[in-house]
Amino acid sequence: MSLETSKKILKIFGVLGIIGGILSLILGIVALAGGSVLTTGVDEEEVQLGVLAVLSGIILLISGIISLFEGIFSVRAAKDITKIGPAWFFALLGIISAVAGVGSALGQGGSIGSSIGTLIINGVVFVAANTIRKINKINKKNGVSTETVA
Repeated sequence: MSLETSKKILKIFGVLGIIGGILSLILGIVALAGGSVLTTGVDEEEVQLGVLAVLSGIILLISGIISLFEGIFSVRAAKDITKIGPAWFFALLGIISAVAGVGSALGQGGSIGSSIGTLIINGVVFVAANTIRKINKINKKNGVSTETVA
């Protein structure tokens, strides 16, 4: 993958990651609030539903934070390739999170389509970030200024 292609991928998926991260954070907060209300109920089924909503909210919050940071750092790295480290790290966390999502969907007998899509997107972002990371290492080894390459 070329440097220019990698930068475009980071920029496009970075913006999408920021949007998705914000939406996940909002949904996570709503799930936490709704679940908290349900856990105060008298009915046992309401309490169980509330606990599941709270757990789902926590998972959404964690996923949203990862997506948001991955997006922010990807956009930043697309502008300045010397700052690729955090984008690479959060892309790796995104892959790990997506693999856990696929495993969870398979374990529950649910649809894995969305989880597979998320895994593919995170994989593409990771490959782009890794390409830039390798270019930076080669340039540093050869004494070439990365700013002149970017």
